[in-house]
Amino acid sequence: MKTKEQEMFRVVWARYLPVIALKLKQMIRTGQAVHIGMHPSDFHRSGKKRNIGHQFSLELKDGRLVNDISKLVAAKELREAMRDDPQVGSLLQSGHFLFQLDGGFVFTIRHAQPVQAEAAH
Repeated sequence: MKTKEQEMFRVVWARYLPVIALKLKQMIRTGQAVHIGMHPSDFHRSGKKRNIGHQFSLELKDGRLVNDISKLVAAKELREAMRDDPQVGSLLQSGHFLFQLDGGFVFTIRHAQPVQAEAAH
């Protein structure tokens, strides 16, 4: 059973998912980072009073989680919502992506930069 906070974020991400899908396709096509301005009131309903509780980075490679989001409810619910959506889920299977929400409620989607191997001299 999901908590009230999890359910709230599930509703938020369901509302934004069509835009996220369009922007993800745009980012894949152009290779340029894309941004979505989100409404702070959607996130304040969770009961957290500070924006810092909603900032996160979610990194997915070939649909699999790369970074630790275990304490970030907003990020976990976004991952679930994207994974459960057939269109978005299939797009995520073929790339290395970074999804970030900053303190100004700007959501950014970009290609994740792979860790550079040390150059042989």
